[in-house]
Amino acid sequence: DAAAGRARANYGFYMGASNDNLADIKVVDPKQSPGIKVFMGASTGNMLVDNPETLDAIFKYAPTPIITHCEDTPMIDAKAKEYAEKYGDALSAEQHPDIRSREACLKSSELAVALAKKHGTRLHVLHISTADELKLFEKGPLIRADGSRKQITAETCIHFLRFDRSDYARLGNLIKCNPAIKEASDREALTRAVAEDVIDVLATDHAPHTWEEKQKPYAQAPSGLPLVQYALVAALELVHEGKLEITQVVQKFAHAPAQLFDVSQRGYLREGYFADLVLVEDVPFTVKREDVLSKCGWSPFEGMTFRSRIASTWVNGQLAWDGERLVGSPNGQRMSFDR
Repeated sequence: DAAAGRARANYGFYMGASNDNLADIKVVDPKQSPGIKVFMGASTGNMLVDNPETLDAIFKYAPTPIITHCEDTPMIDAKAKEYAEKYGDALSAEQHPDIRSREACLKSSELAVALAKKHGTRLHVLHISTADELKLFEKGPLIRADGSRKQITAETCIHFLRFDRSDYARLGNLIKCNPAIKEASDREALTRAVAEDVIDVLATDHAPHTWEEKQKPYAQAPSGLPLVQYALVAALELVHEGKLEITQVVQKFAHAPAQLFDVSQRGYLREGYFADLVLVEDVPFTVKREDVLSKCGWSPFEGMTFRSRIASTWVNGQLAWDGERLVGSPNGQRMSFDR
C-alpha cells in the first residue's frame, strides 16, 4: 500500500524474518512475496536472526525461497573490538574488509547452505563478496536443459565488480557496505563467476545514505551505497572490457531474477508480457553529482566515464525515462509470482 502510486519501478517485498515471527513466516502467501529475507549477519537495523532453533525452523517451514545476508556477527564483533582498541580514533574504512572479514562471510554462507541442504529449501545467498564462498555454489544455468532448477543460487553486487580494497583510500566511507568490498583478487574471481554461471544474479543492494551521514567517523557512518541509477551501465562496462557478454548481462539482470522468483509475465521480451524495457546507446558519458537522481544526492561512480548510457526506459509500456529526465507519473505495479 505504501508503494502504490508512488513507485516508478515495479515492486515486490520480501517478508523479513526475525527471532520471533516464525508464525507469520509460515503463513506468507507465495504468490504475494518473492521470498523470506533472513539476516544471518547483523547489518543496518535490528533484524538479525541468531537463534539457532529459530533459524533451523525458518529453513524448514518457509513457503517461499529464503534469501540470506550471510556474515557471522560474533566474528565481526570480535574483530571490531580488536580493531577499535588497536586503532582508536584512527580507525577508518580501510579496515572495514578486515573487520567484516572473508572468514565471517564464509562461515555464515556455509551454515545457510547446510541448512538448505538439510531441509531441501530453495536458498538464494545475497551479496557474495569473496572468492572463498564460490566453492559453495553449483556451476551452470539457473534453469537446466531438462527444466529443473538449481536449489541453491547466488548473487553478487555491481560494486563488488567495480571496486576493491585499493579504492578505500580515495572513497572511504562512501564504499563502506556490508558485506565489505574486499581484494582485487576477489573482484576478479567474482567477475569470472558471473561469466561462468556460478553466480546467477547481478544486483545492487541499493542503500542511499546521505552525504552527511557518510562524512561521520568510520564507526558512526552507516553502511551502504546508492547504486540503482548506474547499475546497468556499470555492468555494461564489463562487456566493453571483454569480461562479460551482453547476453550474460541480460541474463543476470533480467531473466535470472524472473526465473529465480517465479515472476509473472516479466523479465523477457515476449508477446503478452509487460513492456518493461530499456534502450541502451553506446555513447560515453561521465557521472556528475548534479545528474544523480537518488535522493541522497551522490554516487560512488562520480567522475567515472561509462561507454554506454541509458537512452530510454519504459515501465509497463509507458515511457519513464527519456534519456535526460524522469517523465510521466509513477507507474510501478506490484509484481505477482507464479507458484
